[in-house]
Amino acid sequence: MMKSRRKKESIMTKRNLIIGSIILIIAVLVIGLLFLQGNGTEAALRRTIINNLEQDSETASELQRTDRITIVLVGTGSPLAQAGPQTSTAVFVNGQFLLFDAGNNTLDAMNSLNFPLYELDAVFITHFHNDHYADLGDVMEWSWIWGRRHILPVYGPIGITQIVDGFQSAYELERSFRTAHHGEELMPPEWAPSEPIEFAALTDDSAIVVYEKDGVTVKAFRVNHAPVEPSVGYRIEYAGKVVVLSGDTVRTTSLLEHSRNADLLVAEAMNKEVVGAIEDINRELGYEGQANILFDIQDYHMDVSDVGALADEANVKRLALNHLAPKPQSRRQANLFFRDPVAEQFSGELFVGEDGMQIVIPVP
Repeated sequence: MMKSRRKKESIMTKRNLIIGSIILIIAVLVIGLLFLQGNGTEAALRRTIINNLEQDSETASELQRTDRITIVLVGTGSPLAQAGPQTSTAVFVNGQFLLFDAGNNTLDAMNSLNFPLYELDAVFITHFHNDHYADLGDVMEWSWIWGRRHILPVYGPIGITQIVDGFQSAYELERSFRTAHHGEELMPPEWAPSEPIEFAALTDDSAIVVYEKDGVTVKAFRVNHAPVEPSVGYRIEYAGKVVVLSGDTVRTTSLLEHSRNADLLVAEAMNKEVVGAIEDINRELGYEGQANILFDIQDYHMDVSDVGALADEANVKRLALNHLAPKPQSRRQANLFFRDPVAEQFSGELFVGEDGMQIVIPVP
């Protein structure tokens, strides 16, 4: 009842926000064309706006179908700074939009995918390296600007309150200016905040339920990304289907046990042989600092051989490789660095993650 009322109350706001933003974007992109075309430009602009609105509506409807779980690898980037989105995964399940991690450029990536950001139900953070939460502040803010009309819960292990409160403090002035300019009806301040929801430290290999809503359950379990503590993976369950997100980790018993018979395991993957070669080249060229970082990151990520072996032992049906290091620059590199070595261990359906890749799991 609350969800239905919330959507009804915000439908006009969402429509106005979307139309206004699209008009602004289109005006910037086609201003030269407007000067050249003369008569008929208003009709052309109208058609463009209508087409974009229809496309956004179709995308939202498709993602929120209740007869499937749709997993989108929003960002698959490596742990190191780079162009494109870093780690972020969206799960659309039973009409709910759940976002797991929000590394750099996550917001831009979701916008390019036409995600209904105003419908974002919850965010989950695995750990507190910035490549997993750098864009969280913008996700929190723009989901409100685009029409979110509920306080956004942000789940995470101990420490998430500090992260969320920091972003909210940083955006406090920005929010006040939005409301002052556009008015409380369009930018209601009561819906701007996000609520950090911390869960207790996990001291063994068990999992705890951190989210339950309309048949969807999200569980957190401990992984090993030392010295980054706490670090967790997540297990999403709905209608007998299971999706597991590894977070950043080496191979652990907890990841193995909570991945058993999963319909999909989204696991980070590092080709340590290639990363080691890049490290050696940097050292030979005198870039000791970069070489030392490349050396250090190898001890708390999962090698491609471990990913394949774990997925095989856990009997997962599908395996998607994510948070790829090094990020492949071609299909040939993707196969050479990731698909081929993992396929030596795992014979199930295998996806080498690409930014924006969708994986669909039918729900009976």
